Amino acid sequence: MLSLNNGLKIPAIGLGTYLIKDRDVCKQIVAQSLRTGYRLIDTANAYQNEEYIGEVIENLHEFGLKRDDVFITTKLNTSDQGRGKCRTAVLESIAKLRTPYVDLVLIHWPGVRGLDQSDPKNSELRKGSYQDLEDLHSEGLIKSIGVSNYMIKHMEELLNHCKVLPTVNQVEFHPLLYQKELLEYCEGKGVVIQAYSSLGAVKGWQILSQNETLIKVAKKYERSVPQILLKWGLQHNVCVIPKTSRVENLKPNFELYDFEISKEDMALIDALNSNTRFCWDPNNIV
Repeated sequence: MLSLNNGLKIPAIGLGTYLIKDRDVCKQIVAQSLRTGYRLIDTANAYQNEEYIGEVIENLHEFGLKRDDVFITTKLNTSDQGRGKCRTAVLESIAKLRTPYVDLVLIHWPGVRGLDQSDPKNSELRKGSYQDLEDLHSEGLIKSIGVSNYMIKHMEELLNHCKVLPTVNQVEFHPLLYQKELLEYCEGKGVVIQAYSSLGAVKGWQILSQNETLIKVAKKYERSVPQILLKWGLQHNVCVIPKTSRVENLKPNFELYDFEISKEDMALIDALNSNTRFCWDPNNIV
């Protein structure tokens, strides 16, 4: 568990559910993740699976769990940015998730669907979204507020106007995109970095899985390359939320606390950074 700046805690390992759109597959993987020990489920309006996850959350008693045993994250879609629209969208997400509250809501992207990246309305609308989230937070409907894909300039803008500090910034983070400056900036502001695409997503996995340094380190610790990638993130005090639609991957992705990567090997992995993005680049969004 990592401590958030509002006194709450967030599990360091969670289940990502991006692109798991089949109802049966989604429900099976979420249910099995809870049996395995996962206590964080990460979803988003854009993933089109909140309703399926809600069907599992509604029956937590079947796993011997209470609602406050599980940390649920969802995200605001780019088409729902702005004062009023954000509130409506989040309330819909809460209803789909069949829960009285959500633990964390993130603004999924600093931009707005349909706007040019250089349009100043991006800034205006995401500010309105954050104000809606602050209202929902004060009403107890969301426990923590966060952002996703925010670069330092976006964070600075947010910190200049927010009344409730963001707790989390979820970004692409893996050895080829070791965003050290952003990580250190957020740490200095008390904001936890949460990694998506720790394994490089579909495109990047082909590269990371064949990386000689990662293969060498994995052999040294008698672990798999995915386990090394996830552990590397954890040792940087980053939350990881590996996505899988395969039940057999749940356990190895979760069992990461019975070994430690040495400082020397961490440095070797850090040195792989090439600022390579396998997903989206938010740098040009004003």
